[in-house]
Amino acid sequence: MKKTIIILAFAMAAMFCVLLAGCGSSGGDGADLSDSKYVGTWKAVSVELKDKKADLDEALEEDFIIVLNEDGTAKISSEDGQEEAKWFENDKGFRVQGVDSETDLKINKDKNGRMVLSFVGVHLVFEKQ
Repeated sequence: MKKTIIILAFAMAAMFCVLLAGCGSSGGDGADLSDSKYVGTWKAVSVELKDKKADLDEALEEDFIIVLNEDGTAKISSEDGQEEAKWFENDKGFRVQGVDSETDLKINKDKNGRMVLSFVGVHLVFEKQ
């Protein structure tokens, strides 16, 4: 299990680097998403690695939170700091896109209504707060 946690920690660190490297500080494109069910605060509540649950507190030192605003802007808070991005609703959930680059996080709804970010075999599960 210790080896799994180490692999998970490296995968999560890589995900945060990719995410935050692409996020800038400008706002959204003025989209009106006030009717979207995704507007609000989403917090990472669990993590899975190859269908096995791992301890979220061991994988992340701080909370991973995504705030989706009605105007299409998003704020991402993690152990690497806070960044701004844009977000877009799609048929599977939503995606968060870095403003200054091609960073694109696709976050899809699972059968339980939670949102899941999958990256290199790691599945980070978010619930709306």
